[in-house]
Amino acid sequence: MSLATKAFAGFDIDDRHVRVVVTDAAVITDAAAAARTALDSWLDIVSLTRTDSELQRLNRSFGRTVRVSPALADQVRHALAAAVLTAGAVDPLRTPGTDTHAAIEIDGLGVRLPGWATVDLDATALAVVVERIAAAIAHRFGCGALVSVSGANSADTHIAVAGTEPVQGWQISVIDGSTERLVPIASGTTVVTSTATTTATVAASSPVVAAALSRAAAAGSDTLVDRASAAVFIAA
Repeated sequence: MSLATKAFAGFDIDDRHVRVVVTDAAVITDAAAAARTALDSWLDIVSLTRTDSELQRLNRSFGRTVRVSPALADQVRHALAAAVLTAGAVDPLRTPGTDTHAAIEIDGLGVRLPGWATVDLDATALAVVVERIAAAIAHRFGCGALVSVSGANSADTHIAVAGTEPVQGWQISVIDGSTERLVPIASGTTVVTSTATTTATVAASSPVVAAALSRAAAAGSDTLVDRASAAVFIAA
């Protein structure tokens, strides 16, 4: 990308570093503020580190059916979809050996977790959130937008691009085998890098696919999902 075609700003929130890049320098301050507000609101819903988040309240339901917000219901469904995409390799339920779909019941906005089990939506939630924030910024300000969120103590990174592309397009750095190289990505793409047994980066039009395949591939899982709609880069 040409530096002349973009402006960027960064901030930290809940031990995560956020970087916002836009193709119109005049809106960068407002775009970064919008990203901070949106991410803060989403973390109030899906965070495991905020004790008063909606997800934490669900995790304290102890087998009762509880009514959740549409946003959290969607995130639970995304997590269940990731379990299907990866043949169970990416599982939101914190009960090893339990079949997720038999255990988590969701009917409209009603969600029931089994017994004392809890769920962890980190594998998919942040990818969905980042994709929506990038799309919202691009729509609101009429420009191209890249939003990147990475953990302070983690190599995992979530990137989404939306709107008008810079003069030389969007590019990201990935490790493919033993080589680090720049890869072009089109607007409307979400890119997730996960590190476990190895480091895996996946780019896809669906944030759920990108997140699920990245987490599974990093753990060394040979998933059954058709990878035709995703670009997968695995470090040697």
